[in-house]
Amino acid sequence: MKLLRKKIARFYKQLILLKYYSKKFVFSSKQEKTKIIICFDGNLTHGGLVDRLKGIISLYEISKILDFEFKIFFTHPFELTNFLEPNASDWIINEKEVKYNVFSSKIVYLINDFKRKPLQIFEKSKAKTFFVYCNVDYLAKLYPAKNEQEIKFIWKNNYDHLFKTSNYLQEKLNILSSEPRIAFHTRFTTLMGDFSDSTKMILNENEKLNLIQKVIKAINDKANQYPDKVAYIFSDSDFFLNHVRATTNYKTLAGVPKHIENNNSDLDYHSKTFLDFYYLAGSEHVFLVAIDQMYYSSFSKYAAIIGEGKFKSITN
Repeated sequence: MKLLRKKIARFYKQLILLKYYSKKFVFSSKQEKTKIIICFDGNLTHGGLVDRLKGIISLYEISKILDFEFKIFFTHPFELTNFLEPNASDWIINEKEVKYNVFSSKIVYLINDFKRKPLQIFEKSKAKTFFVYCNVDYLAKLYPAKNEQEIKFIWKNNYDHLFKTSNYLQEKLNILSSEPRIAFHTRFTTLMGDFSDSTKMILNENEKLNLIQKVIKAINDKANQYPDKVAYIFSDSDFFLNHVRATTNYKTLAGVPKHIENNNSDLDYHSKTFLDFYYLAGSEHVFLVAIDQMYYSSFSKYAAIIGEGKFKSITN
């Protein structure tokens, strides 16, 4: 029954996309090179920033393996170029260029599809343009013989090849302190009652306080091992961050955490996500604290990959 529900949900999402691309139908094309376009257009749920980056890096690697052209159509809830610009690869494609050829285009839906072998999809298809929806890191599947460090190297290399910070983002980063630091990342999702998410559980006041005390103790135990380093704490919970500011000497970045899926195109609204990500990336040691019901986020892990910092998780 569960598998059937998944198939029905996937079919429904395919229909949504077909309806969207039916408005972009063309019947002829002069395109010579096969093209992959990874899309974040708001038609479906795409996930958070790092989920989107996972899909981008995966599809970029596939495009390199197959010698396909690679583009990123990222327009929702903001234009990606407001924060990240092309570096060594021109991945920009504008909406007027997004055309669905009824004879040679194909929609590939890979959101949360961890079992697929995506390379085979593109190798076996005769399509010339692929519109891809993906939020999964497939590098380990593409290179099963490579170890974790080799996979991280590919991930970072791809990221650096694709992206550089925009002037808008860089100006905000320049304001922040460049002091040597360690960083702690926490992801509570709905536990502290800050916002709605894919999870539903909200703790009562005593449970919130007990969990916060556990988290602070875990941070204290690790931070004490680095007495010469400034420690920063990052979180998706403003409730938790305010507790940290009121009861500890740890540092935090200003601003209220937001989720990239929120339908708000204001750049300042979303800038904290990028500032947190890059400030984590600039930390010498990055620790993910995931205790009890907390979410085991990959946000800080991938920040450490692009910053070449040391990453470790702290669990029960």
